[in-house]
Amino acid sequence: MSSNKLLIKSLALASKYHEQQKRKSDGSPYINHLIEVAVLLADIAGVDDDEELCAAILHDILEDTDVTTEEVYKTCGHRVLELVEALSDDKSLCLAERREETLKALPKKPNSVKRIKLADLCSNASAIPSGWTLNRQTEYLLWLDQVAGICKASSLSLHDEYLRRRANYIAK
Repeated sequence: MSSNKLLIKSLALASKYHEQQKRKSDGSPYINHLIEVAVLLADIAGVDDDEELCAAILHDILEDTDVTTEEVYKTCGHRVLELVEALSDDKSLCLAERREETLKALPKKPNSVKRIKLADLCSNASAIPSGWTLNRQTEYLLWLDQVAGICKASSLSLHDEYLRRRANYIAK
């Protein structure tokens, strides 16, 4: 499949399944976040691997929608599905258990997964809901810092972008 077709198919799939979802921070369409993650990978980390970019677009689709792994596979192929699965949390676990599992598993994952995760953190650091208590914001930033530290070596430029966005958030 040509690269343009694969990217378009991943955007169409993400748009279909995330259609009604909004960002908690500002109510913007959730698809904007998914596109931003892929753009950060391409522009800041210099990623030109179409399957990695497609996985960035689809990184939340398994945990946040009712799409099947079979549909992701049929639409985007084995490697994209593999990356998306590696980025997906087990929603049957409570938040603390999911975070613990992430910290345990992430160091062993390939750099492509860590780069997507780092781009996701960049986007999330800029979109913390203003209604959260100071304690919740602080806890969340500390969590992001832990994950960013694990992913740092996969892309120093993305890690720098994460630190810049985090500092901008704190300066608000």
